[in-house]
Amino acid sequence: MQLRIFALDDERVSFRGVGSAIDLRPFYDDAESIVHACFVHGREEILLVDSSAQARIFSLTMLQPK
Repeated sequence: MQLRIFALDDERVSFRGVGSAIDLRPFYDDAESIVHACFVHGREEILLVDSSAQARIFSLTMLQPK
């Protein structure tokens, strides 16, 4: 399970990868998968909801769940 970050170019035409993939396996069991994700408004964070209905906020600056 990995998280990849992309950025929209200045012309808003294409995406480019930013950095390397973030390994999420240390934070989840093998049987779980991410079923929902959304950005936290005004923050560099993303909300991840897994298949066991557990929600975690992942900090894109610290590269770990809060």
